[in-house]
Formats: sequence, structure tokens, C-alpha cells
Amino acid sequence: MTIEDYNKGVDVWADDAYRFARSCNSDDNICRDAVQEAFAKLWERRGKVPKERGKAYLLSTIHNYLASRFRYDQLRAAGEAGAEGRVEPDTAFELRDAIAQAFQSLPPIQRECLQLRDVEGYAYKEISSILSLSEDQVSVYIFRARVALRKKLIDYKI
Repeated sequence: MTIEDYNKGVDVWADDAYRFARSCNSDDNICRDAVQEAFAKLWERRGKVPKERGKAYLLSTIHNYLASRFRYDQLRAAGEAGAEGRVEPDTAFELRDAIAQAFQSLPPIQRECLQLRDVEGYAYKEISSILSLSEDQVSVYIFRARVALRKKLIDYKI
């Protein structure tokens, strides 16, 4: 990847990278940090990353950053009781908010797989490459995520 390819990549991939990070984490500052860190690592390794693998490398780096951040947050909050409850229908919640809350309650790997497949439109093979998983694992994670969302949103008759 040349410097020109990198600069074009920043222009083309920045929105997708942020959207991917945002789908995995609801904290705007953490998402911006993840995207910034991913572009910094891509810059450092621009000579080793082929131009056609630039976006996949970027999304993989974001995934790894957010996963390590999630593990750190889990360890820090280990002493607190924080089991997330079920999304209950309430007149104050819009359906969109309930879907977003249910999506955020998914385990990070399921959320990332589902985001890449259903929102971003990647093929299973591309997702397996981005997240360093087998295609079978990707398929299982997506299936489990959809089942979990269905259970959480059953009261809305979606």
C-alpha cells in the first residue's frame, strides 16, 4: 500500500470504519479511539498491507481494539452485579430504541458478525477473514444473534 493508497483509504473507509465501531460499542469516544488506533496501525504497516486488504485490516484492527477494551471493562466491573435484563415493552420506548438496546445486549462477537452481515452486507467468507474466524463460526454466531434478538423482541411481535 502506498501513501496515496492510504490517503484514499482514509477518505473512503473512514465512515464505514466508524459505523462498524459504533455498532459494536455505544460509547462515541471509544469508537473514535478505535478508528483512530486502527488508522494509526494501518499507517505503521502500510508497506506490509496490500491495497486490496486495507479495509479488512482496518476492520480487524477495530474489532481487536474493541474486544480488548471490552475484556478490560469486564475485568474492571467484575465485582459489580450487572446482569442485563430483558427488554420489556414500555410505552416510553420506541421500537427503534428497543431494537438498539437488544442489539447492544448481544455478546460483542455476535454483534460484530451480525453488523457485518446484515448491515454492512459482507459475505460470510469476508466476515471470517475480517474477524479471524472460520466460516462455520461466523454462521453460528449470526444464527445465535438472530435467535437472541428474536427472543428479546418477541413482545413487539416483529
